[in-house]
Amino acid sequence: MTIHDFIFSNERGKRIARHCIFWLCWFLYMACTQLRNQSPQEIGMKNFIIYQAGVSANRTLLQIVFCYPLIYYLVPFYLQKMKYKAFFALLALFLFAIYWITYYDFYYIWSDTASPVFFNVNNVKPLNLFQTKYFSIYSNIHFTGSLVSCAFILSVKYYKNWYKKQRENEMLMKENSQAELQLLKAQVHPHFLFNTLNNIYSLTLDDSQKAAITIKKLSGMVLYMENEGAQHYVLLTKEIKMLLDYIGLEKIRYGDRLVMVVDIKHNPEDKLMIAPLLMIPFVENCFKHGASKTIDTARIELLIETGKTWLTFKISNSLLAVAEKENGRIKIGLLNVRKRLQLLYPGRHTLDIQSSGNLFTVHMKVKLETQYPAAEQYMHASIFNKN
Repeated sequence: MTIHDFIFSNERGKRIARHCIFWLCWFLYMACTQLRNQSPQEIGMKNFIIYQAGVSANRTLLQIVFCYPLIYYLVPFYLQKMKYKAFFALLALFLFAIYWITYYDFYYIWSDTASPVFFNVNNVKPLNLFQTKYFSIYSNIHFTGSLVSCAFILSVKYYKNWYKKQRENEMLMKENSQAELQLLKAQVHPHFLFNTLNNIYSLTLDDSQKAAITIKKLSGMVLYMENEGAQHYVLLTKEIKMLLDYIGLEKIRYGDRLVMVVDIKHNPEDKLMIAPLLMIPFVENCFKHGASKTIDTARIELLIETGKTWLTFKISNSLLAVAEKENGRIKIGLLNVRKRLQLLYPGRHTLDIQSSGNLFTVHMKVKLETQYPAAEQYMHASIFNKN
């Protein structure tokens, strides 16, 4: 059990232990700092210690009687519920009662030598009547008095409540973020499948053999999304392979109408981790709003490069892609990735999307998670073809 668990636990046994420790420390503090009107030289060290311990124990009990009704009854049931008139009226009565309890306690224990409960210590002078009245007030306003101990307990209590509320809010925000992230991730699947099935449909009209190959590739990608897409992070190597499979699927559809340049600089031995399906919406966007919009040869260039922890992703297509707002409707794909980046990589990513002339470019950098230390060498694969 950690100190944090002990302090913030709501278990009855731990709560009682916390209070006992506090009052024991408070008793020791008073015993070491409070002095009456007689020194050890006058009454002897033994008598002095006995007297100090007795006075401190008695004052601690009085402060316990003062603190708990105030903290656990008057404050929560009246002050916190904004019943101010009732609170101050009851507080006045409570202080009046505490004063007289303290007065009679001091009178019978420390002043009246004929009292059966008088605390008799050799050579110690009993309190006179003035001292009894004075100490009855003094015990409630002095630095080690009841008001101070009560204020200290209240400050700790409200700090704990504030701390717990902050943690609850953080957990709620985290749960909301996770729910939103799962929703965004789920949106990728139907969006991707819809586009791919449209491609397969068009292939079945022209070339059934290519359609069969495409379906096989698609089944592998769906399996990847089912198994890996549910994870928080996947190996970058697997994500790149899935991306290349998708590009291969699109190349079957477009044939000579497409010039696809892929440049990958990544060492498969590097155990870099990335959020699944983070890059594919950008690649989809280039095919859907670039290659499919022209009857001439379309050109798409893709660069994926990794450093020690950073991923650089850059993709561009030769035709102007549809802007992120089209007819007042925000495109799902690009907006989806923006939100996922904000949730998964806050402060650890950059995303720049530009349209200039007849070129649409996406440039993204992401600081990745590292599973194992990265290797020093890179694999450099460059593909340039028109198939």
